[in-house]
Amino acid sequence: MKECRIIRKSSFYFIGLKWTGTYEAAAHGSIQPVIQASKDRLQELQLTNVHSNLIGLSYHDRIDGFTYYIGTEAIKSQPIPPDMHKIIIPSHDYAITEHKGQHAWKSYEQLYRWVEEHGYHINSSGFNHLDVYPIDYDPFKLNPSLTIGVPVKLPTRSID
Repeated sequence: MKECRIIRKSSFYFIGLKWTGTYEAAAHGSIQPVIQASKDRLQELQLTNVHSNLIGLSYHDRIDGFTYYIGTEAIKSQPIPPDMHKIIIPSHDYAITEHKGQHAWKSYEQLYRWVEEHGYHINSSGFNHLDVYPIDYDPFKLNPSLTIGVPVKLPTRSID
């Protein structure tokens, strides 16, 4: 079993492109050109550097598919071009795991199972999960390496 753990991430501004489609379309690669276009656009606007990460935000907003935003953290004062989306992501606790290779869906399943087994609850207000890729990620490569994060609610503890 891959290592899963809890981290806290402060709120941040996100800027990126949007893809909407079915799970089947994503599985057949229709999302990859949007990921590449986002990388290219962010570099063109000089919004990334070698220390940046590429971030994917997944919103499971309908039964047959989802909306995926792909971009990076932005500085609050940056002007946002009209073809891009800006989202404020609030502070969250995340259950995370690292994925390498094919079949990323298995890592998602494992992470969701780990969350349940450890008594955490999915924080379902907002997006369903985030993906963090290195900035040199190639969306057409069949063996991606990424960090998967699921926003969770930590159990409350009483003071006795």
